[in-house]
Amino acid sequence: MTINNLVILGPTATGKTSLSLKLSEYIDSEIINSDTSIFYKDLEVGTGKPSPNELSKVKHHLVDFLDPRLRYSLSEFIEMSLKLIEEINSSKKIPMIVGGSSQYLKALVENWNISKTKPDYDLRKKLDKEIQINGVDYLYNKLSKEFPQNALSIDPKNPRRVIRAYELGLMGKNVSREKTISMHKFFKFGLTMPREILYENIDIRIENMIQNNWVGEVELLIKKGLNKSLNSFSSIGYNEIYDHLVNDLDLEEAIRIIKKRTRNLVRHQYNWFKLNDPDIKWFDSSKYDIDQIAKKILEEKIEYKI
Repeated sequence: MTINNLVILGPTATGKTSLSLKLSEYIDSEIINSDTSIFYKDLEVGTGKPSPNELSKVKHHLVDFLDPRLRYSLSEFIEMSLKLIEEINSSKKIPMIVGGSSQYLKALVENWNISKTKPDYDLRKKLDKEIQINGVDYLYNKLSKEFPQNALSIDPKNPRRVIRAYELGLMGKNVSREKTISMHKFFKFGLTMPREILYENIDIRIENMIQNNWVGEVELLIKKGLNKSLNSFSSIGYNEIYDHLVNDLDLEEAIRIIKKRTRNLVRHQYNWFKLNDPDIKWFDSSKYDIDQIAKKILEEKIEYKI
C-alpha cells in the first residue's frame, strides 16, 4: 500500500514552520523535522527552532533531541526518518516532513543509498586543520584533482561535506546519490518569494536574533565546553559568533558574514530544489499569506486519510 506523505520545503525565512502548523490544524499529522540545526539541544536563538507553544500544537520529531557535542550522519537521519514515517503511518496519521537542510530532505524523498562507512575521526581532524589554515577552497581543489567524481556530488563551500567526500575518496568509495525504489509517495510543496524580499527578511531575522541575545547563548555554550570544531557549530552564525567571542572578530563583521552565508545558503537551497521542478508545487509566500497557501494545498487532489 502506498502511503502519502507531505513535504514542506524551500529556502530559509519563507514560512515553512508556520505553514506546517497551519496544515496540522486540518490534517491529522505529525511533523518530522529535516533541518539539521534544529536537531541540537541548547541551540535556540540562531536556529529558528519552533517555540514551546508551537511544539505543543502538534507532535514533532527530530527536534531538540541531540547533544551538541555529538555527531549525526545523513544515513542516521534517513534510517530514523523512515522508521518514524512507518510509525506515523501505522497510527493512521500523515507524516509531514519540514525543513531547509536540502541535502537531508532530498536524500530522504529520493531514497538515496547512503554509504554507512564509519568515519576516520583522526583524518577528519587533520583535514579540518588544513581548512582552518588554507580555507575550504584549498581542500575542495585537492578533492577535485584526486577524486573528481566525489567533488561533483557535494556543496564545495560546506567544510563537513568536503572533508567527508575526501575521506570516502581515500577509502576508495564514491559519494553516493544513487536512488532506490521507495514504498513511500511524497507530495512536495515549496515556499518561495522574490530574492530581494527574501534577503531583506533574512537581514531583519538575523538582526532580531542578535537582539534576542544570540551572542549570550553562544557564550553560554562555550562555557559548557563547546567549540567550533563540533558539527553543531557549523550551523550558520554559531561559528561566526564563536570567532567574535574567542578570536576577536568584530561583532558587526560577524553579522555581515552571517548575512552573506545565509544568502549563499538560499542559493544552494534553490539548487537542490529548483523552481522549475514539475514534482514541486511552489507558492510565493510574499504574495499569499499562510492561511491562503494552506487552503490551496488542501484543495490539491491528495488522499490525506489512510
